[in-house]
Amino acid sequence: MNLQTHIPEPLWNAVSASYESENFSHAILEATYFLGALLRDRAGVDGDGAALVGQALGGESPKLKLNFLQTESEKNVQKGFEQILRGIYQGIRNPRSHEATTDTRETADAVIHFLGYVVRLLAASRETFTVDDFVSRVFDPEFVESKRYAELILSEVPKLRLADAAIALYRTRKKNDLRKLRYFVPVLLDVLNPQQLTTYLSIVSNELKTTTDDTDIRTSLQMLTPAVWGQIDELPRLRIENKLIGGIRSGQVSVSGKTSQALATWSNDFLKSFSQQSEAASALIGRLESTDSAARHYVAKFFMRILPEVITTPRQITRCIRALVAAVNADDAHVSQALIDVIHMFPEEWEKQLGKDLKEKANDENPGTYLRDGSPFLSSPSKFDDDIPF
Repeated sequence: MNLQTHIPEPLWNAVSASYESENFSHAILEATYFLGALLRDRAGVDGDGAALVGQALGGESPKLKLNFLQTESEKNVQKGFEQILRGIYQGIRNPRSHEATTDTRETADAVIHFLGYVVRLLAASRETFTVDDFVSRVFDPEFVESKRYAELILSEVPKLRLADAAIALYRTRKKNDLRKLRYFVPVLLDVLNPQQLTTYLSIVSNELKTTTDDTDIRTSLQMLTPAVWGQIDELPRLRIENKLIGGIRSGQVSVSGKTSQALATWSNDFLKSFSQQSEAASALIGRLESTDSAARHYVAKFFMRILPEVITTPRQITRCIRALVAAVNADDAHVSQALIDVIHMFPEEWEKQLGKDLKEKANDENPGTYLRDGSPFLSSPSKFDDDIPF
């Protein structure tokens, strides 16, 4: 028998070197190793031997289904082949792994030919998990925006397929509404193992290395978290940081409410993780110090909350607080309202200094809010629309 023509080509490629050198026992072993790799790949599980077979084919809802499992006969086929594969490990692979065995060509032909049949069967099996189904579920109109829901969806993804799932989600990101994934992306990145995360971030890095499209950059940021930003390759990381900081330096919100440099506003949570954090801090302070109220409005609307996380040196902090005080004293309603909204999120030293410097602007009868010590802070101005621009 010409074995090569009777078994799947990938299986032949795995056994051919040993088979053609007439090391038939090793060829049989290579065939079982190929079978194990196929099981792991198709089922998305890790393991070996009988345990691997159970993970892939066993249970009430097996990860690999050899049929629809609707009739008793179909269920028996599933269970029968699970037992057959367990037997392959116990009766064929293990003896040849644990002690010297001499097999003839005829034995190798018979065993590998049968394993070829099993390989074809597994290759045609139905996966419980598919990447397309995963993407559809994530972008389901009824997707629940919660951490728990994200955890439940990801718990059904085979661990070895998590990187595939993350990459598929990233590659389809521009076709879907990513705003719903604010809880999902952190959970997804957290469950990736270090190798999977490296693989995923290399895909993102390659995109950011050359793209000039704002949508590419914005959606990439939405598929990342500040915690992993430092693991993006240095060249694209510095490139994108430079672009976003440049946007902050000229960003404005006009009297009509139109925002320029809208892309840069998506950097707000990432600025604290920038390699160029000091430059980002200088850009924010520069906008607050501007005599142009539209520049101050830009920071007030999109960056006020994160100022203490980005502006961290004593000199920068002094400049920033001085600029905020000057804006309030100049009756900048946008800066005043933003301060009222976030003052409780600021570090205590920021709050104390701002409370002291703006004491005369406090309205005891109609305060904007109260500080930690119970003292009134500013007065209650009109509210403004602070939606993200796009």
